[in-house]
Amino acid sequence: MPTSHLHPIPTIPKLSRVGRALAGAQVLKETLSIIFLGLPLVKETPLVLLSVLPGVVLYLLHWQLALGRVGRMFATAVWVFTLLDELWGLLLFEELDSPTRGQIRMLYWSYFLGLFIILLALGELGWRWQRHRTKIRRNVHHQAILSARQRR
Repeated sequence: MPTSHLHPIPTIPKLSRVGRALAGAQVLKETLSIIFLGLPLVKETPLVLLSVLPGVVLYLLHWQLALGRVGRMFATAVWVFTLLDELWGLLLFEELDSPTRGQIRMLYWSYFLGLFIILLALGELGWRWQRHRTKIRRNVHHQAILSARQRR
């Protein structure tokens, strides 16, 4: 493939298998949360539907992550917004007049599982980023050594 410059354009790092698996776990958790927590909440208070729309958008974005169609930077942004959405959902649910004991238990399971998945995903992305940076530094250092040897 012809290029207009000496060095090829770097490719955007994609999500790893672990990253895609974590996104799939988040999709599963969100699906169950929508069915068991979201739908009863919307039935009780229809205006809540407007405040859960960001969560629906994130749900669709997690599908993209699970399919591996986006880069790591985009995935990081999605996971950070997911963390904010989890906190928003917890605050929203706390505003309910009379949640049942089962709903409260399910909410906390959903919240802590979601928080665990999000932190794992962000940690994995950070680890991959650090590993990628180390590899680049090593290659630059290696190229500098080769250049110095060629000048001698």
